[in-house]
Amino acid sequence: MMMEDRDLLERALRAYLRALTVFDPVRLRFWVARGLTMPQLRIMFILSRQMGVTPGALAEKMRVSPSTVTGLTDRLMRQRLIVREEDAEDRRLVRLRLSDEGRRAIGELETAGRAHFEEIAASMPSDHVEKLAELLEEFVTAAAAIEERETAMEEEER
Repeated sequence: MMMEDRDLLERALRAYLRALTVFDPVRLRFWVARGLTMPQLRIMFILSRQMGVTPGALAEKMRVSPSTVTGLTDRLMRQRLIVREEDAEDRRLVRLRLSDEGRRAIGELETAGRAHFEEIAASMPSDHVEKLAELLEEFVTAAAAIEERETAMEEEER
């Protein structure tokens, strides 16, 4: 890799990390109010998009041990943010989903995050917001392709 490419990657990484911190105040207020950790919040977001995930699948998705997921989900259950249910077709399986309170909590965080983003975007020219959207879509597509390759490689190793 050429030096200019490394400098560009470093610049992009610094910008990316700074951009991530833009939403920290919103997330931190939410975490403090709910007494959640980042991994617990991540579980809630996963469950908001994939209801009925098994603890094993959740552990695999988060790349942590099943016992770690058990500890994290136990606390979320005590806070009544998620529930465990037997699988209707296979009673040996347990499925996790957000409770009504969990869905309400995620909704509050998403609403606050959206309002914060809209305030920032409203202060930018619309063509810059368009460019930002295009670049972020490309970034997410590239990340998904890498994740798919890694998952395929892991499955081949098994």
